[in-house]
Amino acid sequence: MNKIMYLEFERCIGCRACQAACRECGDHDAKERNYVEYIDFTESRQTFPMMCMQCKDPACARVCPANAIQITEEGVVLSAMEEKCIGCRNCTFACPFGIPKFDFEENKMYKCDMCYDRSKFDIAPMCASVCPSEAIRFIDFDEMQSLRRKRTQMNLIEGKKPSEQDKWQYVPEFFGVYTD
Repeated sequence: MNKIMYLEFERCIGCRACQAACRECGDHDAKERNYVEYIDFTESRQTFPMMCMQCKDPACARVCPANAIQITEEGVVLSAMEEKCIGCRNCTFACPFGIPKFDFEENKMYKCDMCYDRSKFDIAPMCASVCPSEAIRFIDFDEMQSLRRKRTQMNLIEGKKPSEQDKWQYVPEFFGVYTD
């Protein structure tokens, strides 16, 4: 896999097509594993997609006493393996992003796995394949770098200058796995 998930929060229009597509993905059992949140519900209708950051050293996997959370060779952090998960929910408490969810009926954790059955063949995950505003994209590393440079230049043209407190508003977030 040579591609990453790239997010531009301000492009999100809150349509929730990514959530609907996630429910349709292979083994997701009609449950979405990504979410659309409001930035500040009391002040704005601006939304943003919330997906697993596929951490290089994932807290969810580190705290799992049953070793139920596997990381693929490409670095994709998968949902808890059903046969190993003991339902302790340590993973849901450990994730700093609040991504893993626990299904009390099935007694197992589930989270975004970047549609691994698709992404391992460089096919875009379901959410990225349906996003109408391109807030979620599945692109290669060079394209991501180009988009980040363009964003920085646009911010300078518009007279925006990041400070330590708001620097992440100026550079699009990205996550995923890629090789050097």
